[in-house]
Amino acid sequence: MIELIHNLHVPPALQAFVAANPAAQPADFDSAAFQPVKRQVKSSLHADQGGLCAYCETELAADGGQIDHIKPKSGSHAHSHLAFTYSNYAHSCINEKTCGQRKKAGLLPIEPGPGCNLEFSLTVDGQLEPMPDLTRQRKHAVRQTRDMLGLQNAALVRERQQWIEVVIELMRHEPALVPAFLADKPFRHILRQLSA
Repeated sequence: MIELIHNLHVPPALQAFVAANPAAQPADFDSAAFQPVKRQVKSSLHADQGGLCAYCETELAADGGQIDHIKPKSGSHAHSHLAFTYSNYAHSCINEKTCGQRKKAGLLPIEPGPGCNLEFSLTVDGQLEPMPDLTRQRKHAVRQTRDMLGLQNAALVRERQQWIEVVIELMRHEPALVPAFLADKPFRHILRQLSA
């Protein structure tokens, strides 16, 4: 996952919508009136996330994907009071096997944010596993998060493995270049574990 830090400046269109619609309900998020706001929010999230899906870290077009509620706005784990809260949004790819589409209205044990990858171990073959020294409970949280988001999807694992091979090769020959190389690449948050 990306170590998401939301911009402190909430998009003006979102501020205006919330001010004009103080009684807005989660269903209003999908209303025609909110669509222009969504475009501005998506653009802002895209910048906050460095052009990556918040969950799988693959590249995402500024106008692609969807806005996902990190804490769901509806369902059995609903945080409906956060339906229009910018810091509860993530720009996510649209793939029924991974990310927000797979998570649906689930509540993630580990959310995208600073330090979110510290408990994940990246194997050389692209798998995500819990760090070995974690408690049983924390290992479960890592596995549950990984599985809820479909981060062990075969296509994602293969793509991560390809990037791992590139990073390992660069570490062998030009280790000082690794941080600059990773600066704008997919999977850069989780790949930083290799150079740590």
